[in-house]
Amino acid sequence: MAVAYKKEEILSASRVARSFGKVLTELKSQHRRRVVVLKNNQVEAVIVPVDDYEKMAEALDLLEHMEIHRLVTQRARKKGKKPVTLESLLKEQRLAI
Repeated sequence: MAVAYKKEEILSASRVARSFGKVLTELKSQHRRRVVVLKNNQVEAVIVPVDDYEKMAEALDLLEHMEIHRLVTQRARKKGKKPVTLESLLKEQRLAI
C-alpha cells in the first residue's frame, strides 16, 4: 500500500541528523505529525510521536486478535462447535475495542 506524504513532512537523512533535537521538539509539540526520512531519494523511515506509535501498535495487536478469532470461529463452525464471541475473547485476554 502506498502512502502519500506532504512535501513539508519529507526531510533528508542528513538534515534530520543535523537537526534531530528540533525534529523531536516539533513532533512532541505536535507542530509536525510525522517526519519522513529520505536517503538517496528513497523513503527509509518515518518518525512519529511515541503516543501515535503506541496507538498504532495497539491497533495492530487488536487486528491480530480479531484475525485469530475469525480463524478460530471459522474452524469451530466447520467442526460443528459453538463459536466464542469476540467480546468474550477480548474480555478474557483483558483487551478492549
